[in-house]
Amino acid sequence: MDGNGHYWPGQPPALPPAYYPTPADPLVSPNYEGWWQRGITLARQTWKQVLTVHAITAIPTTALTLPAGLRLADESDAMTAAIEASPGRMPDLSGYLPAVLQFGALSIVASLISAVAVAVSIQLVVLAATGRPVSIAVAFRAGVRRAPAVIGWGALAAFVYLGAALACLLPIVYVAAALITLPVVATLERGAGIGRSFTLFHADLGTSVSRIATMLALSLGSLLVFGLIGGAVEVAVGGAAGVIVSTLFTSVAGLVIGIFTTPLLVATYADMRARREPFSTAYLVPPT
Repeated sequence: MDGNGHYWPGQPPALPPAYYPTPADPLVSPNYEGWWQRGITLARQTWKQVLTVHAITAIPTTALTLPAGLRLADESDAMTAAIEASPGRMPDLSGYLPAVLQFGALSIVASLISAVAVAVSIQLVVLAATGRPVSIAVAFRAGVRRAPAVIGWGALAAFVYLGAALACLLPIVYVAAALITLPVVATLERGAGIGRSFTLFHADLGTSVSRIATMLALSLGSLLVFGLIGGAVEVAVGGAAGVIVSTLFTSVAGLVIGIFTTPLLVATYADMRARREPFSTAYLVPPT
């Protein structure tokens, strides 16, 4: 039993009191309201820096995917026209399939760049939570060092998602919820990844589900709103201009989601970990 009335089965001996969460802990919260307030507070402290990071990475990712998306749209229109002209014949896929492969390959490269942005954004939130200056340069150095782990574990998680998707809808929902903190785990804990994410998720299911459901609702809601607007504009404008506008709306949606969900995600990780083992924000302060 610690000084705050919490029981920790694996409590290390002689652990300083600062290493247990208090009501004033910047990350660990006792309830849902505290989690939300902490997330919003951290979002206010970091939104400019997080926006800058995501805006910078949006430039190369858009430059990679936009031309390939335009080519894919043209090939899709050509294939649709060929099918309508000759309904009983197999359309020529010599242009369409390479366009699909190119877009897929470049999308993977863009996702790798985005993984770096996620790691840096997580470090920005940690800087704010631990009372240090929210410096993009400091977060970038720390985030880039952990980016290979984030990318590697993310690649392995893709196979877990695939297996769950092949099984049924319910497993993919469960896996998506359990692995939502994987980027934070890979960024902040060396050698930890998929197994650790599942362990933290199961530490307190009520805590985990309530926070994850909120973040998913915010993310899906933002994507839906921007997707509907972008899709409507794409249909109205048509052609290459429509694809460009739709891509820009998708990028804006990513920026909005990143600004608000990254602090909430880090706070979710902290709440999960504090319910699994002794943990407070003090653990994230680097040794001096």
